Amino acid sequence: GITVEEYKTRRKNLIKLCLDSEPWRTSRNLLLCVPAAPPAYYSDQILYPFRQNTDFNYLCGYPKPNCVLILFTESGKEENFKSILFVPQPFEHQRIWDGEFEGEDSIARSTGVDEVKFTKDIASFLSTFVTDNSKFSLWYNYQKAVNPDFHKSVMADFLRQGKYKKLESCDLFVQSLRVVKSPGEIALIRKSMEITEAAFAAVDHMIDEWQSKRSKNSPLFEYEIQAVMEYVCQLNGGRLAYIPVIAGGNRGTTIHYVQNNNKIDPRELLLIDAGCEYKGYTTDITRVLNFSNLTYEQKVIIGLVQLVQEACIQMCTPQYSLNDIYRRMITIIGEYLQVMGFLDLKLEGKQFDRGADRFCPHHVGHYLGMDLHDTPLVSKEKKLQPGTVLTIEPGLYLRPEYIPENLSLFKGIAVRLEENILVTEKDPINLSEKVSPREKSFLARDADECMIDEKAQRIIAKLISNTGIK
Repeated sequence: GITVEEYKTRRKNLIKLCLDSEPWRTSRNLLLCVPAAPPAYYSDQILYPFRQNTDFNYLCGYPKPNCVLILFTESGKEENFKSILFVPQPFEHQRIWDGEFEGEDSIARSTGVDEVKFTKDIASFLSTFVTDNSKFSLWYNYQKAVNPDFHKSVMADFLRQGKYKKLESCDLFVQSLRVVKSPGEIALIRKSMEITEAAFAAVDHMIDEWQSKRSKNSPLFEYEIQAVMEYVCQLNGGRLAYIPVIAGGNRGTTIHYVQNNNKIDPRELLLIDAGCEYKGYTTDITRVLNFSNLTYEQKVIIGLVQLVQEACIQMCTPQYSLNDIYRRMITIIGEYLQVMGFLDLKLEGKQFDRGADRFCPHHVGHYLGMDLHDTPLVSKEKKLQPGTVLTIEPGLYLRPEYIPENLSLFKGIAVRLEENILVTEKDPINLSEKVSPREKSFLARDADECMIDEKAQRIIAKLISNTGIK
């Protein structure tokens, strides 16, 4: 897991970023306020599983709701900053329902904060801080309040007083720290990946069992696969990171199909998009599974997506940004679709991009970490940094309404392949390369293995070589 020393370092790095952004850093103190998430209710008194506010979790790791982390400087110096974690005061009656309170000293030891106080004292603390600091910058995201009750009961009135000299959100600074993973974080992502691998392997085994006993009276439903994956994740101390996509056939052309309630047709491809969350760190994997011999059309699309993905993975280096990789993906996909007759050969520029986007309407990937779509404030134009983890997930979705009649056998095919990649100083590392059931599908290792004509092979080879990667 994450050590207490790492939490301390994270807080120190955040204070430094905030101070470095201040031109008058030696004369003005900072006050940073990061609330924990509130509990969420399914219905009256019935709770959803709690998920902590990610930035709060990153800075102290305390897993309880309705807390507040306060960081503040003295003398405008990063080495003179202090941290206070405010937690709800427990009551005797509450112990019956929620169990024993951890205790202030224990919380301070596990989080490394300087002091633990009760949330009922926050207003008093803020009042004293204002009295002692005539000039200070307040770092608090009031536009997107993480904890609406805390904002309404404490911060709204504090903001109205206008005692601060500057009001900023520290969210971007926190996310700029989060986007580069420490060795401890990478270890947790690897563990989450091991659980994901076990979940996919369990699905693989389940399908083999079903196929060996298959009859007209024993259909397989998408929700059965979801249930197996959820079971394996929880059995290993994790949980599903999101509602998975278990989409048979044409349903895979709906990017966020999550109903997962249909019968699986063994003649169709099955798209599985699922991942695990383990101790706050997520994985995000997509595989396409076939139950019977692949058709020519299925092999063509799977082969193309694999070739595009390999070219994109090789670009996961500090030379490129996520948007650079996306633009390469769209170029390869678009020109291939023109060769095959899905797109007009005359399309170019923005019309070309829009045409390709119709068949792959999402980005090539996203940052990955404590959140599934991690650090959304970090620009995708930013060059990748060693230690960043991201997804590479090209796809082709051949919705029937987009397919000309002379290519009607391609209608309804949906293929997305998604890997989780660790950026290093040198070659990228595929953290998900062991996740099955990818090996049950047709694998095109190079253009010659794709069931596509020679002209298309030459186009793909040329496009991939244009990345400048050997």
